Amino acid sequence: MRITQKKNVADLACEYHIASGNSPWLLKTPSLRQVNFSEHVQELMEEGPRQIESPIGNVQFESCDHPVDMSLADVLAKRRSSREFSTQPLNADKFGKLLALSNGLRIKAGNGTDLNRNAPSAGNLGSCEMYVLSVNMQGVDKGLYHYDVPSHQLKLIKAGDFKEWISRMLLLQAELSEAGALIFLASNQARLRSKYGPRAYRLGLLDAGHVSENIYLVSAALGLAVTATGGFIDDELNSALNLDGVDDCVVLVLAVGEPG
Repeated sequence: MRITQKKNVADLACEYHIASGNSPWLLKTPSLRQVNFSEHVQELMEEGPRQIESPIGNVQFESCDHPVDMSLADVLAKRRSSREFSTQPLNADKFGKLLALSNGLRIKAGNGTDLNRNAPSAGNLGSCEMYVLSVNMQGVDKGLYHYDVPSHQLKLIKAGDFKEWISRMLLLQAELSEAGALIFLASNQARLRSKYGPRAYRLGLLDAGHVSENIYLVSAALGLAVTATGGFIDDELNSALNLDGVDDCVVLVLAVGEPG
């Protein structure tokens, strides 16, 4: 019988780590090696990125034919966190390139779209979705959006000025409300769990980490200031984005803007 009592944070963290571990019995189950070729997993891989219907208020970005021209060594040398943002509006073309290069779809030579994204993901399931809060962006109305990957658009969820809400929801980090935009990285845990079970949570965090690093590197190449934070009120943020917080949940927030 399991004794129900309030546990401290260390106990909960250890319990999660153990519960999401791979058991040695997996080595004795050869059929698991075929999971990548199962019909269910193939359907998940072909399902493609999430799309949200929004008839008004959408923002179409320009294509990214010539996005950046900087060596990887130079980008790595410039990569850094910065919480100093200019009052100048965030350039929308730069921001569109940032989204596409960080977690957009790769375009095949010729016709058709490759469902592989510019960031790696566990099982090629594309678990990391990007939501955007426009605070001070050139040509983009203030409000909450979902980044529609195939169409390279921002799909409006809710219009409005959320500057005061940012300060409260991000654990009183008022300086982040001066950014041009916030990017919310949400993990589609349901997709991952359907293949990986409890291991999904570890993999979802790794997937978001890959996207976050891409955001940092592309921001450096485009001359944008960026900083990531895990200090946010989960329930409030998930609710604002119409996420249930279990099958879909925000795991990281990044503030982006013109450098101050």
